[in-house]
Amino acid sequence: MLPDWLPAFDFPVWFSQLGLMGWPLAACSVIALAIGLERLIFILKATVRSKTSYAHLADYLRANKSQPKPIRDELLGIMLSELQRPYYSGIKMLRMIGMISPILGLLGTILGIIAAFKIIAMQTGPVSPSLIADGLWEAMLTTAVGLLIALPALLMAHFFSAFSEHQLARFCLDLNRLSLSYEMAKAENKSEVVEFSSEGRRQ
Repeated sequence: MLPDWLPAFDFPVWFSQLGLMGWPLAACSVIALAIGLERLIFILKATVRSKTSYAHLADYLRANKSQPKPIRDELLGIMLSELQRPYYSGIKMLRMIGMISPILGLLGTILGIIAAFKIIAMQTGPVSPSLIADGLWEAMLTTAVGLLIALPALLMAHFFSAFSEHQLARFCLDLNRLSLSYEMAKAENKSEVVEFSSEGRRQ
């Protein structure tokens, strides 16, 4: 049953049969859907702006190319750590919803079974199989709804996490190549200086 203080909306019949766990499950589904839409928009923007983001990191690396490689790597690590925050935003919440929703559904099932057996205990006459099946059907519905919320939430969390790892790993690989190119250029310059000085001594 829905609370009396709620406006008279035309809720689906199955929602009223979820019982006490209906609203927590509805909140989980709305939050998961909102996070999923926000992450999809972020992925589209990040894909379009990937070259700009890499150019910004490369410019920062280029500005510090005179620094020793360990210091340069530490600076890049800090920049990539700051870049991780928007990429992994909301993923923990999706995973938490994926864990909580089945538990809420199971709790609703247990409460529904308790209510069903309470109704059966109140029957003075013979208990029909339809009465038992109707009570158990309503109880099992919350578990099904909890799983239907958890599975997409966990799939979205895995997809968004895989995208973030792939994008950041690509940035890290390209920046490491750029950093190594600076070290190779320094080594070549040093070898040229050594060769030039040795030739000058021979003359």
